[in-house]
This record gives sequence, structure tokens and C-alpha cells, in this order.
Amino acid sequence: MVVLILIPILVFGQDSIYYEDGKLKAYGKLDEAGKTGLWTYFYPEGTLNSELYFENDLLHGNQKYYDFDESILGIEYWENGIIQDSAWYYHPNGELEKVGIFKDGLYEGKWLFYFENGNLKREGYYTEGTPDSLWHFYHENGALYQKGSFQRGNEHGVWHYFDEEGNKTYEGTYNNGQRVGQWYFFNKSGKMKKWKNFDKK
Repeated sequence: MVVLILIPILVFGQDSIYYEDGKLKAYGKLDEAGKTGLWTYFYPEGTLNSELYFENDLLHGNQKYYDFDESILGIEYWENGIIQDSAWYYHPNGELEKVGIFKDGLYEGKWLFYFENGNLKREGYYTEGTPDSLWHFYHENGALYQKGSFQRGNEHGVWHYFDEEGNKTYEGTYNNGQRVGQWYFFNKSGKMKKWKNFDKK
């Protein structure tokens, strides 16, 4: 008598995901752990949404995201399901929106942010996802708007403020996010005047 032993064979390969109306949402490869390699996603209208790379069913590698017209919106790098390293994001008009570094899923180090016209909007440093150290903020015309430092996410130390023509308007001190001491304003001739003392109740 011959005994047949049937061993199940798992077949892996291309797979597809669909919207409720039957339109293609995504396609890519599967293995025993889940999604692997490149997966391509689409908006309901059929245009390209993103190109995502997986390993062991987790995002892993370079990822690209697209707007409805298929212009690039963002480029990221992921390791084992966590965003890491350099990332770039773009406005719908194609101008760079922000660029910086992630560490274990959080903003880290210097980041630059831009207006849609291409001018710098703000620049500064992050530590474990919170603003830290010196920051500069700008008007949309490119002129400096304000500058000062953060400590663990709160304004700390002396801050300076400017109008769109580059003239200084205010100056004062923060302590852990709270305005303290004597603050000053600057008149049209640039002369410093006392404005308000935040230590007085």
C-alpha cells in the first residue's frame, strides 16, 4: 500500500489591493512575512500615490510620495518600520517645503523650512523631536522675522523681532517659554524704548 503524504506548498508572489469600487489601490510582492520589496499605491482616480519598499511587512528603504498630479511630495528613508536619516518634502508647486534628518522617528539636528515662493521660512535644530538651540524665522519676502533659542521645546533667553523691512521691533527675554523681565520696542528711528516689564504683577 502506498501512503501519500501531502505537504502544503505556500505560493507567494504578486498581490493586489482594491478600493471598494473595484479600482486598483496597490500592488506588490508578498512572502511568508508579508509585504516585501516595492509596493506601488494609487489614488482612487488612478494616479500614482506612493512607491514604498517593505521588508518583513515593515517599511524599509527609500520611500517616495506623490501628489494627485504625480509630482513628488516627499522622499524618506525607513529602517524596520521607523523613519530614519534624511528626508525631503515638497510644496504642490514643486518647491522644497522642508528638509532635515530623522532619528528613530523623531526630528533631529538641523531642519530647514521654506515658503512656496522658495524663500526660507525658518531654520533651527531639534533634539529628540523638540526645538532646541538657536532658531531663525523669516518673513515671506526673505527678511528676518525673529531669532532666539529654544530649550527643550520652549523659548529661552533673549529673542529679537523684526519687521518686513528688516527694522528691529521688539527685544525681550524668555524663561522656559514665559516672557520675563523688561521688554523693549524700537521706534521708527531705531531707538530702543521700554515696553513692558513682565516681572511686575
